Order: sequence, then structure tokens, then C-alpha cells
Amino acid sequence: MLNNVPSGINRMRRNVVMNHPNTLECQVFKKIVNRNGEPVVGGLPTLGGMMVLSSEDEEDIDWEHVGNGYALQAEAFTPASMMDRQDANIGATEVRYLIEPEFPEGMEGHFFISKHYVIYLVITDEVKVAYEVVDIETVMNVSPYATRYVMNRRADLDLLPD
Repeated sequence: MLNNVPSGINRMRRNVVMNHPNTLECQVFKKIVNRNGEPVVGGLPTLGGMMVLSSEDEEDIDWEHVGNGYALQAEAFTPASMMDRQDANIGATEVRYLIEPEFPEGMEGHFFISKHYVIYLVITDEVKVAYEVVDIETVMNVSPYATRYVMNRRADLDLLPD
């Protein structure tokens, strides 16, 4: 019975995220490493005598589209450092978003977001701003958890018109 409370919160959160006027459409991608047949130690890839590599060290990668969804910024304002001329701020290094897949849990097309997924916030058909999920946090201690995603900008992956 105790899990009825977080389940209700998750349903309300989904409705708010999908219907809020500031919600943006988003596209979710995950990194696929293309190496095959490389030696492994303990299930992790190796490079010569260097042992384990992270996926950030990989050169041959592809991006797989996981699904579409909706993203709503989950913080009203984050203080940021000012430029030396004090005419603009540098911007926050981390942002928090609530993200809901297009299809609810249990339906075909639903997905779960993991760390290091890249989220493209769709501004227009030609402009998509990239963020990488660096942490997943919750504000409840009862399952099913209401999660929000801590993300960093990935300007190197932005999709802009030429």
C-alpha cells in the first residue's frame, strides 16, 4: 500500500511534464561501441596492458535512437558565474530535467534512461540541443522512485543548420 503514493506521484508527474507549457520535445540516444573481438578482462574491454577503458575513450561509436519523449526543466533558477565584463553569465554546468517517454510504461515504445544517454532537446526541426545524462537522482525513498536527470551540455553534439 505504501507504494501507491509514489505511483500516484509518478502518474501526476507524467501528466505535468506532458502538458506543461514549457515542456520541450526530446529525442533520446545511447552510445553503441563498434569494437568486435577485442580482449576483455572481467567483462570489460582492454587496450594492451592498460586494462579497462571507459566508453569515452572509444573512437569507433554509433548512436542508437532509443525513443522520443518530453523534457521539462526541474529547477527554477541556478546561480551561475558572471563574465569578467559582468554583461552575461556563463551558465550553469549542470541542469536537472524531468523526462517522460512518449509511451507510458508497459506499452511498446517505452524506454528507461540510463547514465551517459544523450538527450536532444528539440527547439525546431533543424535545431536540437544536446545534453548528456551524468546522474539520476530521486526525491523519494520509496519505490517506484520519481527520478529526475542531472545533465551536462554536450555542445559538440548539437544539431544546427549549416
